[in-house]
Amino acid sequence: MTQLTGTYVDVDGTRTYYETVGDAENQSIVLIHTAGADGRQWRYVAPALADLGYHVIVPDLPGHGKSYPNEGGPNTTIEQHADAIWGLVDALGITQPVVGGCSVGGDTTLSLAIDHADDLAGAVAMEGAGRTRGAQLGRLSHPHALPSWQDVLEYSVTDAVGPTCPENRRQELAWQHRSAHEIATNDLQAWADFDRADELAKADCPVMLVRGVDDYFIQDDVFEETIERLPDVEPVVLSDVGHYPMMEAPDKVTTLIDEFLQ
Repeated sequence: MTQLTGTYVDVDGTRTYYETVGDAENQSIVLIHTAGADGRQWRYVAPALADLGYHVIVPDLPGHGKSYPNEGGPNTTIEQHADAIWGLVDALGITQPVVGGCSVGGDTTLSLAIDHADDLAGAVAMEGAGRTRGAQLGRLSHPHALPSWQDVLEYSVTDAVGPTCPENRRQELAWQHRSAHEIATNDLQAWADFDRADELAKADCPVMLVRGVDDYFIQDDVFEETIERLPDVEPVVLSDVGHYPMMEAPDKVTTLIDEFLQ
C-alpha cells in the first residue's frame, strides 16, 4: 500500500501540516479530521484511495496535530475551519477537489459545499449535518473548573463507536484525543453552534451524506433535514458503525467514496 508523506505549507500566515499520497495528476481528495484530533484518523483510508487512483491530501487543522495555531488563537467556528481548508487548497494550487470530512470535518465539508460548490467536484460529509447540536461548554471545560474533563472527552469518543469497532481502533481514537483539551473544547463549541441548514440549497455540487447508525451525535431529524435540503445528495446509513467510520470501517468507507466518484 502506498505510504503517506508529510510536509508544511504557509496558509494565511499559519504553518500548516498536511500529508499526501498518490499521483498529483489524479483527482484530488482533501480529507478533514474530527474534533480535537488530526489527520492520522484517515491513515487507513487515504493510502487505499491512492491505490485506487486518487491524489489524497490530509491536513491537520490549525492548532491540531502538527499544525501550528493561528496567531489569533484557536478556531472557534466551523466557518473558520472551512476557510483554513480552502486556504490550503489555494496554497497548493488544487483545482476542482473533492472534499470529505467526519464530525466537525463533516460540518466543515458542508460549509465548503455551501460556499464553494462551483469549485468542487464533490463532497463527502460523514457524521455531519446542516445544523448540529451540542452542550454549550463555556468555561466548564477549563481544567481548573472541571479536572475530569479529559476523562469525559475520552469517554464520549470511545462510547460513540459502533459495536464492531476493533478494540485497538477504539484505544487509538482515545489516544488521538488525549492531548487536545483546549482545541477539542473549541471544536465541540463550534459543532454546537453550527447552523447553516437554511443555506444548504447553495451546496449544489454532488454530496454524499454518511451516517453511522450507532452515532448519537447525529439525530434523525437533523440528518433527514439535511437530506431534504441538499439539491444533489446521496444519503448512506451504515449499520454497526458509530461516529468514526474511517476508523471503524475503513474498507467500507474507501469503497463508498470510490463508488460515489465514479
